[in-house]
Amino acid sequence: MVDENTSPTIKHVAQAAGVSIATVSRVLNHSETVTETTRKRVLEVMENLGYNRNEVARALKFRQTRTIGIIAPELSNIFFMEVVEAMEQRLAPKGYSMIITSSNDCVEEEKRKLQILIERNVDGLVVMPAGSEGDHFLSKALSNIPLIMVDRRIKDLTVDSVETDNRYGVHQMVLALAQEGFTRIGFMGGDSQIHTAGERLAGFLEAMAAFGLPLEERFVLHMGAMNQAEGRALLKQVLQEPDHPQAFFIANDSMHLGATLQAMEMLDAEQLQHLVFASFDYLSYSPLLKLCHYAVCQPLERIGQEVADLLLKRLGGDWDDFPKQVTLRPEIKVLEANGGIPFTPRNW
Repeated sequence: MVDENTSPTIKHVAQAAGVSIATVSRVLNHSETVTETTRKRVLEVMENLGYNRNEVARALKFRQTRTIGIIAPELSNIFFMEVVEAMEQRLAPKGYSMIITSSNDCVEEEKRKLQILIERNVDGLVVMPAGSEGDHFLSKALSNIPLIMVDRRIKDLTVDSVETDNRYGVHQMVLALAQEGFTRIGFMGGDSQIHTAGERLAGFLEAMAAFGLPLEERFVLHMGAMNQAEGRALLKQVLQEPDHPQAFFIANDSMHLGATLQAMEMLDAEQLQHLVFASFDYLSYSPLLKLCHYAVCQPLERIGQEVADLLLKRLGGDWDDFPKQVTLRPEIKVLEANGGIPFTPRNW
């Protein structure tokens, strides 16, 4: 019997459940060696006694916090949150929780958040880099912490990474617009020093050359962060030019949303009918963005699963294939309701 003024211990749980302390420990650590019947009985006793494991004491004993630190460029970006959700579904059953932070697309803020996570003694790190600078990831404090970069990589930084085949996706977007009949195609993206932005710009330039399409440099815009504000600013700049192209490739969903909102504010219904977008990223709201005819659909769930599996592998001590770079091929979406015309994707 537990005194009402005394916090129940693992020993109390074991006695009440009629099992050993080791069995209770295995239940707490999500061991697969415990039968489902025993697991349910132990969990029920914990609930009845009001038992809570002292995670601080456990962390000090085992030098593990069972936490994963995540740094994303912006928490409002659905892409990143869907990837994190898929990670959580893999990591939670293994007893891991996540600390999610944002760099606000700022390298200095990324450095600050990184230090906070190190001080929290996270067991692993998942980072979607804010820029091309990576010296802060070479800290000795990170030497024993598995680090995986997602969606974006940093040149010359030896780490595991998981990303989408950016160039393939952009190639298909230019192909789709060209087959629809557009010969003038503009580009809206972010700072090309950011890995993802640079890859998507390179894919655009390759595709334009492959199709023999004219490259109008004043409508190939790549600067700043890849967010809604930048999407608005770039489209506003474009629409101020009287001879701008009628078709644009937009480098991610946030910029795409910003550009769409800007177009709706600046153009009347007839003018909107003559403006067409192809976008990287296809999220839940994408069909509502009526200017978009084609989109690159990243395998968000699989990205999250690959990150989680690779992280668990490193946390388990398996480094045989380090550094591993996982590149996943995206699906191509044709938004026929918006005017997109079906086509056959190709490689070149």
